[in-house]
Amino acid sequence: MPECAPSHAHDAFRQARLQQKPIVLRGFASDWPANSWTWRDLARAVGSQSVGVRGSAFANGQSTTFFPKPIAQKRLSTYFEQLQANEASSERLFAFNLRAKAPSLPHENAHRLGRLGCRVVNIPAYFFGARGSETRIHYDFDWVDLLLTHFLGQKRVLLFDPSQSENLYQIPGTVHSAVDFGNLESVAARFDRLRYLQGYEVVLNPGDTLFIPKGYWHHVTYLTGSFSVTYRIWPNTLGSAFKTARTFVAGSLDILINYLPGVAAWQARRRASAFAARYGVPL
Repeated sequence: MPECAPSHAHDAFRQARLQQKPIVLRGFASDWPANSWTWRDLARAVGSQSVGVRGSAFANGQSTTFFPKPIAQKRLSTYFEQLQANEASSERLFAFNLRAKAPSLPHENAHRLGRLGCRVVNIPAYFFGARGSETRIHYDFDWVDLLLTHFLGQKRVLLFDPSQSENLYQIPGTVHSAVDFGNLESVAARFDRLRYLQGYEVVLNPGDTLFIPKGYWHHVTYLTGSFSVTYRIWPNTLGSAFKTARTFVAGSLDILINYLPGVAAWQARRRASAFAARYGVPL
């Protein structure tokens, strides 16, 4: 995985974005306020509020669901205490709006990313995970470049170019793969194209920023209890903006209609049938 020091971040990022290749900007966010937050700070800031936590999509029968639903309600301060203790769990907070839950914390970082010479959408999406939890492999449905900055603990990210979609057994009509990367040994025989996979692996430490180009598949494993924040970069061409708008609308509609009775089950059956026809193996 290409990486660079903060002193070369601007030029290295500019080149990586131009080539649509991932890069790690080591220590780029070491001076951000969030890099000094403790789990106690977070627990104190959220008070007694509760939230729905997500688990493993495969373990909870949500592998064909576009946007998995929470598996349980949990008090946020209790969850942060669990992360501080580094307890193993599948529980995650996905694209979480921490700014709304903890407005007393300083969340403004968009101007800091401006040092890279890009404009980001000023909506920070936070991701929390317990040790051993995973985000199933996917690419973001709105087709934008991402900047993921990590804090507290470590997480491992696997990245694959969009050209690897067939080798990853993409589920038709979704941005997800049928492969459970948490159990690769048990599924490798069924998904034989996995042996052709080529990609990147990187471990993120506090203050590191990872550039994920649009359409790049990514799988995340929380090596310890930790959290990150992601910002979306505004498209820089009219064509990119059009595709972002189109895929955002399509993805949002898919998420909404799955709340209708019976739709999610029908979608699962339809996608399983299309998957078997494409790959010759059951979903």
